[in-house]
Amino acid sequence: MPGIPILSPDLVLIGLGLLVGVLSIPLLLGWVPRNRFYGVRVPAAFASEENWYAINAFGARRLLLFAVAVSLLGVLCRSLVDPPFWLPIACLVAVLPLLLLTVRSITRFAAKFTR
Repeated sequence: MPGIPILSPDLVLIGLGLLVGVLSIPLLLGWVPRNRFYGVRVPAAFASEENWYAINAFGARRLLLFAVAVSLLGVLCRSLVDPPFWLPIACLVAVLPLLLLTVRSITRFAAKFTR
């Protein structure tokens, strides 16, 4: 009985980057109306239609940058021949600060709409 296949960290990073990138495109293009499930979830975005589209377009641009960075990190990790055991783990851990910086930039932008 085969065990559960384990994805390599490089494929996880590439897949995460692709997923975030694909999910960002409708927000960037303004295809997503205000809703409770999909989009940038900050109070300022719900204040008006204009806020919703502006904040979500900005958020989508930042998320696309995040997606590219994460995917490139995965490609870099994948391209290394015989990397040390800790490098794939370090690549996965590096995603967290990237994500925090992305969220911080989006919330700072959204804060301009609450003044």
